[in-house]
Amino acid sequence: MSEQTDKLHAMRHSLAHIMATAIQKQWPEAKFGVGPVVDNGFYYDVDLGEKTLSEDDFDTLETEMNKIIQEDQKFEKTEKNIDEAIEWAKSGNQPYKQELLNDLKRAGTTEAKDIDSEELGVETDEETLVEKVSFYNNGPFTDLCRGPHVESTGKVGAFKLTKVSGAYWRGKDTNPQMQRVYGVAFETKEELEAHLKLLEEAKMHDHRVLGERLKLFFITPDVGAGLPLLMPRGEKIKNILMDYMRNKEENAGYQYVATPVLTQRRLYERSGHADFYLENMYATEEDEEGNQFFIKPMNCPHHHMIYEKLVESYRDLPLRLSEHAGLYRYELSGALTGLIRMRGPITQNDSHTYVTEEDLKQEFASVVDMFKEVYAETGITDYWFRLSLPDFKKDKFAIETDKWEHAATVIRDVLTEKGLDFEEGVGEAAFYGPKLDIQTRNVLGKEDTIATVQLDVIVPERMGLTYVDSDGKEQYPYVIHKSIMGAFERFMAFLLEKTAGNLPVWLSPEQLRLITVNQENETVKFAEKVSKKAKELGVRVETDNSNESVGKKIRAAEVKKVPYSIVIGQKEIESGKATPRTRKDLPDMGEKSIGDILVSIANHGGQNNSNA
Repeated sequence: MSEQTDKLHAMRHSLAHIMATAIQKQWPEAKFGVGPVVDNGFYYDVDLGEKTLSEDDFDTLETEMNKIIQEDQKFEKTEKNIDEAIEWAKSGNQPYKQELLNDLKRAGTTEAKDIDSEELGVETDEETLVEKVSFYNNGPFTDLCRGPHVESTGKVGAFKLTKVSGAYWRGKDTNPQMQRVYGVAFETKEELEAHLKLLEEAKMHDHRVLGERLKLFFITPDVGAGLPLLMPRGEKIKNILMDYMRNKEENAGYQYVATPVLTQRRLYERSGHADFYLENMYATEEDEEGNQFFIKPMNCPHHHMIYEKLVESYRDLPLRLSEHAGLYRYELSGALTGLIRMRGPITQNDSHTYVTEEDLKQEFASVVDMFKEVYAETGITDYWFRLSLPDFKKDKFAIETDKWEHAATVIRDVLTEKGLDFEEGVGEAAFYGPKLDIQTRNVLGKEDTIATVQLDVIVPERMGLTYVDSDGKEQYPYVIHKSIMGAFERFMAFLLEKTAGNLPVWLSPEQLRLITVNQENETVKFAEKVSKKAKELGVRVETDNSNESVGKKIRAAEVKKVPYSIVIGQKEIESGKATPRTRKDLPDMGEKSIGDILVSIANHGGQNNSNA
């Protein structure tokens, strides 16, 4: 960190303690979890029993926090031995702190590894017994904490509390649910106000807000966290994307397959996923024969089984297999974010290409070309590439071989020869090989991965996937794991946020709305005739014949981000012409014959996708 970043980090960390101090004053029985620094601010997890916090409480808390800041209370560090610290937590009725301290009593345990050491008075070490932990005091408040903090509460800059949400203790849904209070903080009031303005603008782009407003998807506790339900309009977008990618991939020589959603554990043991990915899988209990099944979290091991049935020699390669399958992955509740981070169904735009070493570079280059083509056609321009490499000091990676560096060199060479800028990220590879991640920024400026292509150098040998080369020798193929859109649901979320819901016409679930000025028989019949012709041309059209005013109907179409609307009244019936209302991001058409309008929409709506 730079000196400036360190200073801001300390300010935000100190504000988390100031907020906890204010909460404790308002609700003395409050039980505290952890309060770390996060992007642009801080949060604190708190258990207030029956009291449910809301934004209505923020004025009271902010007033109290400002009093604490004006008092300029010193942040003072003290130390206790571990047993004294446990007694402190017990006597102060702080069970969450007590649990953390008990886990820390011997560092290196599974539980201790789960702790964010930045919030505690120690850094865990697998071979070291924890003897002492540090605390920070400000005024009446004492907290278990490693720091750092500013010198006193008066030196924390400008802040604003922003939201409160539920959060399971330590991110596990089997633990008690706490309340997580968030705030943002900056050195100056001007920086804070600029960020708050950005947050307001971001709300207009938040795919979760748009998903509800546009009737695309929703999440309900009756189904479960991270398990979205797509409504008809959301499912339409998803299917347009799926048809688009299937068209493009089949034209490039990919063959589609289908594999089961349930798979026995032994397949994942054979592929290695059970060694590196088990905590992200949903498992069944063992059946009467001792078999354990998993709900499929990825397609690759299943495609490897198909490879065994289809490939004998180099003449059968490259083999390109694709599947759009619903996957399920266990994600911590705190990490779930609408369609961007969910538990399922994750409909992955997934393919696996099995290729010889001689053809590896050419095949990888064609994959990069397809990435560029798809993103150009979907309107995504603000992305960049990251070559994700292994860090063999970490236990998430399979054994190091020469193939790792060869695969990385292939990726580097392809990007360099194509003149593409990229950065490298050590420790970001898949467990079985380096990968090329496609990075972007979300509406708040945070870096996100849209999609990825991975080079597998481990699993073919591990699973015994072979082919006979031209010299009659057995060889192991390289496998290119390609997911250009990532998960279709996730890609939809990125598109919604980047367009604020103004999707390209070819992707809009409703491209045209017909608005009748009345419900008279002649008007209704004419609208039906126009609707039929639009559908024959492949235009997705709906008719609003409700008993509302024309103004309300027009507004309803605008709220749903419909690209084009035609108001149908006596004038349009008699002339056969209309002046369509167009979405703000689209050019006006002017007055045209209704037939020409429909043809124009059909051409615009299908320009990137023959199936749109």
